[in-house]
Amino acid sequence: MNEHPNYVKPRHRNVLVYTSTKKVKEEFLRAWNGYKNNAWMHDEVMPLSGGQKDTFVGWAATLVDSLDTLYIMGLKKEFEDALESLRRIDFSKPNAERVPVFETTIRYLGGLLGAWDVSGHQYPILLEKAKQLGDLLYQAFNTESGIPTPYYWWEKELSEGEKILGENGVLLAQIASLSIEFIRLSQVTGDQKYEKSIQKITDQLENIQNTTVLPGMWPSQVNCMGSNLASASLSFTLGAFADSAYEYLPKTHLILPKSSSADQYLRMYRNVLSTINKHLVFRPNLPGDPDILFTGTVDVDSGQPILDAQIQHLACFTGGMIGIGSRINQSPSEMETAIKLTNGCIWAYENTPSGIMPEIFHVDPCTNISSCKFQGSNTDNGFTRIEDPSYQLRPEAIESIFIMYRLTGDPVWQEKGWKMFNAIVKHTHTDIANARIKNVMDEKPEKEDSMESFWLAETLKYFYLLFCEPGVLSLDEWVLNTEAHPLRQARG
Repeated sequence: MNEHPNYVKPRHRNVLVYTSTKKVKEEFLRAWNGYKNNAWMHDEVMPLSGGQKDTFVGWAATLVDSLDTLYIMGLKKEFEDALESLRRIDFSKPNAERVPVFETTIRYLGGLLGAWDVSGHQYPILLEKAKQLGDLLYQAFNTESGIPTPYYWWEKELSEGEKILGENGVLLAQIASLSIEFIRLSQVTGDQKYEKSIQKITDQLENIQNTTVLPGMWPSQVNCMGSNLASASLSFTLGAFADSAYEYLPKTHLILPKSSSADQYLRMYRNVLSTINKHLVFRPNLPGDPDILFTGTVDVDSGQPILDAQIQHLACFTGGMIGIGSRINQSPSEMETAIKLTNGCIWAYENTPSGIMPEIFHVDPCTNISSCKFQGSNTDNGFTRIEDPSYQLRPEAIESIFIMYRLTGDPVWQEKGWKMFNAIVKHTHTDIANARIKNVMDEKPEKEDSMESFWLAETLKYFYLLFCEPGVLSLDEWVLNTEAHPLRQARG
């Protein structure tokens, strides 16, 4: 079986495409200039007040996170200006007492490697800085188990032979979402220490995968205190705390050359997928009986898996993940699931007053995934509870829409994405950039003074790529990390 995905090219180009890339690029450049004019060399701009935040060590997170987007959009002058400022950042000396290993890896290391790859290895400063940062992060792996501490206190001196103490209650995503970046760093530097450090984590994850209380998946929190990884909670989710751990399994399979290591990630993914389909995927009971799917959270407190039909925007990546996996596995049924999951998140966008999906909400699950008749009244909107009505400029829904478009070539995905883009820009646009909003259930939601770097690194990049020719970052040749940084596949 050919394990390499044979991605479908779009059937035709529609008129929408020719205006969409221009509009997305304009929105990106406006927000980029808002950051540049108000918070240059800081991590984030505050889009209402024009203030600055240093939330991720103060290494100019928005600058580094945006580098490959600048290059992809053809903003060469802005890209090269940013590189000049990048030279001033010393990644061997953090501007904070502790370094968050996961966030630093996906935003900074991923950003540097993504810019290195998309620019065709023209700018040595990118690889130089990536290695400098990789060497700092590598020190966080000096634990008894080889699993990195989630927060590296870089100034704390250890005596000879002393190890960093492991921790309990570590979020799964913090230790299981580092593989793509560290493996790619080994590939481009020729230094295998980074990839070897990841292999220790992967082996321990596989060792316990089928021994958890929900075999096939890992709990959202793990115990890293001893010499071996162990479970630390009874909750299983594709949302917060765990999301990218699962996302990285098929993606790491693709970024590796064909090998036993690549096979290991695919084997682990297939085990995960079986459990997801059995326990987490459900059809919602909604007005109009739409044939869509969501994933919820499973708790095993009582010894039996109990589904909580809580839906998170963070989990909207799942449609894209299963879509990519369907091409690796050559499985039409998996692709059908991927489409229905992606359409689930689109439903959540289209059924709020603002046209934007809430961060966290509940619906009633159907008892039968194949048929389900709505039991509510005609005035119900389908949402049974909304725990968090905010929109935080997140990319997961448009990420899956982009992947669905690249896999099917159906322009309906572009139309759905364009509708989302216009709703988001309408409600997040400020004089400076774009702001998260408090309550998507309001027709005119109030804005909050926050814009994380992923708005430029991910959300607008996915909107832009949705309307580009499929040869721009072909999914046959590139893997996008969980911060949407494109890294070349070794097998591509």
